[in-house]
Amino acid sequence: NSKPADYKIGAEATVGGAKFDQTMKTIAYPHIQTHRRYLNAEVTTKILDLKVAPVRVGYIMGSGDSVPEAIKRLGLSVTMLEEKDLSTGDLSQFDTIVVGIRASQVRPDYVANNGRVLDFVKNGGTLIVQYQQNEFIQKNMLPYPAKMDAVVNGTQRISNLRVTDENAPVKVLAPENPIFNYPNKIVASDWDNWVQERNLYCLTDFDSRYTPLLESHDEGEAEINGGMLYAQIGKGKYVYSSYSWFRQLPVGTAGAYRIFANMLSLPKAK
Repeated sequence: NSKPADYKIGAEATVGGAKFDQTMKTIAYPHIQTHRRYLNAEVTTKILDLKVAPVRVGYIMGSGDSVPEAIKRLGLSVTMLEEKDLSTGDLSQFDTIVVGIRASQVRPDYVANNGRVLDFVKNGGTLIVQYQQNEFIQKNMLPYPAKMDAVVNGTQRISNLRVTDENAPVKVLAPENPIFNYPNKIVASDWDNWVQERNLYCLTDFDSRYTPLLESHDEGEAEINGGMLYAQIGKGKYVYSSYSWFRQLPVGTAGAYRIFANMLSLPKAK
């Protein structure tokens, strides 16, 4: 019955009549003097108010992230999909498949079997693709056409299209979409306390068969609505989301957990 909040839990040991309640962190490099920091021995526990549907999840790991561990914290089992799973395995055993960051860049087996993954969607599955780089476009891996043009200054490439301000306002463009309603009702406060950024590698132009779900932009810049797209493909659902779940979930951003739980739950949404 604890209320959703952050709770600090401390630890102490008594040895020989002396109490110890600090932890030591050592900073040691060959080129500098060794330093030690002494901090209170405590961890922060986060209690979140969220629900998630009982879905079976497969995960295609990309360049490396901690999202599978976050999904397990929701009480769901996660199967890591390897080459044999993508090439010959029975993908229909999963309700939702999640693609890790930059998988199209580092997983040639995912690229080679992208057709099978999209068939999984057409047959009724849900696919959530986290941010990818330009290889995703160059290798024609999206179900419908889209672009990921760079931000340029004259002839100089500056960056990909992203929202760097983690506090940038977020506007929900399709409030009726189940991602914002089931099983958690998403509210404005779910965008609070994000870290480092909102999104990165947004799509800059896309087919009308995609529905843009969110709009966010840095102050003084043009609106960006290519950060989270939704499409119905056959019997299934497809989501491309460049919002930085891989940064938010490991640090326990409450709203990110609630929204991601809804994304995972899409197969059970009406």
